[in-house]
Amino acid sequence: MVYYGALSKGCECCRRRKIKCDQRKPECLRCKKSGIQCPGYRNLDDILFRDESDRVIRKVRQSEQSNLVLMQETLATYRGSPTTSAPTSKSRAPTLSLLPLSISYPLSQPINELGANFFFTKYTFNHPPFSNDFHDWLTQSYFDHGQSRVLRAAIEAVGMAGISNVSNAPHVASRSKVQYCEALAFMKKALNDPVQAVADTTLMAVILLGLFETVNFEAWDRNRPWEAHVKAATALLELRGQEQFTRERGGQLFIQIRAQILLACMQQHMPVPLSLVQTTRHFQTSLIKQQWQKRSVASPGSICVISFRFVNLLAAIRNGEVTDPHAIRKEALDIDVDLNTWRATAPPSWGYATIDAPEDAVGTSFDGKAHVYPSLWIADAWSNWRTLRILVNQIVVQIEAHSTVPDNKQKAAALSVIHRLSTDLCISAPSFADSPHILSLILPLYLVSLEELNPHSVRSFAVEQLRHINATMGIRQAGLLADAVSKNLSVSPGTLSPCPAVLRFP
Repeated sequence: MVYYGALSKGCECCRRRKIKCDQRKPECLRCKKSGIQCPGYRNLDDILFRDESDRVIRKVRQSEQSNLVLMQETLATYRGSPTTSAPTSKSRAPTLSLLPLSISYPLSQPINELGANFFFTKYTFNHPPFSNDFHDWLTQSYFDHGQSRVLRAAIEAVGMAGISNVSNAPHVASRSKVQYCEALAFMKKALNDPVQAVADTTLMAVILLGLFETVNFEAWDRNRPWEAHVKAATALLELRGQEQFTRERGGQLFIQIRAQILLACMQQHMPVPLSLVQTTRHFQTSLIKQQWQKRSVASPGSICVISFRFVNLLAAIRNGEVTDPHAIRKEALDIDVDLNTWRATAPPSWGYATIDAPEDAVGTSFDGKAHVYPSLWIADAWSNWRTLRILVNQIVVQIEAHSTVPDNKQKAAALSVIHRLSTDLCISAPSFADSPHILSLILPLYLVSLEELNPHSVRSFAVEQLRHINATMGIRQAGLLADAVSKNLSVSPGTLSPCPAVLRFP
């Protein structure tokens, strides 16, 4: 059921003509003056809530049909594309011994099985809130040939794409794209089935199809297939309704795709969809969320809810809906206050320690320091908190830089936050090494490396971490972003970098 909010009480004729109706009974004055029979008024109680399942299903199908067309266009660009470059000398070598630097000879194990092995080794979680149960479910679903063909195909496509990147294997890349197209075909069939459309395996497959686009990232202006997957996932969340939060896996899947939806909103300068706001409210009041808070898996506050305000502010700025510098600065500072409140109210179990890095960590640690977190999930939350504060304070700095009467004290405070938290992101990065959580650092590290007001050492370290992610995890996006920033690392500080609308907030 979908709530449609306030509805017009006018008669049908006035509503069609989009004019105000005086709602007189038995007929309105406008119809009487026009000499037509007034059709009367509808019963708002009958339509205030509507069962929109069919409409949402059609919307999902249309999104996926559009995505198939987009994929055909994208595949045309793949043919004859240059070979994926091998990791640079400064990059770290792949860690999987079963993968040579270059695959150029027949393999004894089918490449799709190697792809699945790579996927489960590199891209899956097995700790709270993604427990062993989640990992076991994903593994079992992969081997269930009958019920989850779309998920199986998506897993193999992502894994083979990762192998092709770390091993310089263009023929494996070709196989991964074929498997990707097969996953899209299975997805279309799943969305035509009312039961499969709301299945956990279907939503997980959509998440992985989006991951495939990240692994094979080429350029921001060629990211339409990824955006199509996110739109499909948004519709699926609405279709799944509150029932998805009656089981832990539903919450686990939700927080994964919610992050991608927010990222898409920032890239496209769009406010947070109302459907996501409503679904988030259902999640916040769900038994799953309460259980996670008791287990210290979820904090009392929500960084995500705060990030909704930032995404909406950014959209309003980019779309020209708000232009008053004072109003923009006030909202940015209010968001920053909420972020500081989140830190102050975080439970002790969410704390972390800063220690001297071990001697054998030279070259892999930053500034001789290291962070110790209770879990990588909590480390991820702190990274998101730092990233959001950096973005908010970038807005404050830019406002003051263009003000005729700048508040230099406020500007200095904002710059201090940006520098300190950029350093913290670099210090915490090695904590994520060889973990799937390191994928969440790609865009925060890009933000740090892009900020020209950061010290050169901070920016350079962030770039090298991006190269490390590309070399060990097979995420092409990380390598291409590192290359893009490296071209400008020699630029002297002093100019403000644009606030990038490309960041992830789980």
